[in-house]
Amino acid sequence: MLSLFALRCPAEDFSWYARAEVDANYVWRGLYNGGLSLRAEGEVSYYGFFANMWWNIGATDWHWGKTDATGAGITKFNPEVDISLGYRWRGLSVLYMHMYYFDHYADGRMSRFFDWGNHAPGGGGITSEWRVSYRISDRVPLRLLWCTRTFGRDGYMLNGELKRAYSTYIEARYDQPLPMDFTLTGVIGVTPWKSLYTAFEKDFAVINLSIALSKSWQVAKGCSVDVGGELMLNPSSMQPLWNIYAGVTID
Repeated sequence: MLSLFALRCPAEDFSWYARAEVDANYVWRGLYNGGLSLRAEGEVSYYGFFANMWWNIGATDWHWGKTDATGAGITKFNPEVDISLGYRWRGLSVLYMHMYYFDHYADGRMSRFFDWGNHAPGGGGITSEWRVSYRISDRVPLRLLWCTRTFGRDGYMLNGELKRAYSTYIEARYDQPLPMDFTLTGVIGVTPWKSLYTAFEKDFAVINLSIALSKSWQVAKGCSVDVGGELMLNPSSMQPLWNIYAGVTID
């Protein structure tokens, strides 16, 4: 994740920030979603309540609803915008995220931004999920995450009938501070039942094992530079993935 620019304006009860970044690869939860990606993000927060908007535009593996000979969507990256509303209290965070992909339905129509209907793989429409995470403390920097998709596209066909999967991802992440402002991060992620993370073909599966190393420099008051890299393996598909990033943050 290469962060080009970030601006944060904290206050006692109100804060906001804006951010832009570039990723060498769009890898996410053990899945490859595309190559080089430009991202932008903005958030406002008041007394723990927050609203966040996140954009992602890919420079490689970029298509606008192209289909193969069967009419199914090509499994590559799509431009994306995610909108989140949530609440944070100490180490606890609860949010609802609405994810829209700039792809098309099988008949060629552009996906509707508020289409909460279920669709099979290759269909258009939005998807959404609830996320609950908890970080224990600075002394024990273990973060636990549970995500479940509830509305929009998350379906598979079973005996000719469209079923909703309620695709779920569970993750444990540990950030170990090292000398000289290095941080070593280890992640394990699983899906507990049939879900999009295994192409709706398996039940419980380990889908994300990753390790990342990053370093941060404080170059001026409120300004830091960070670089790092990540290696990831999806044991379910045996697919190795990687990402490198560098960034500048102003806060």
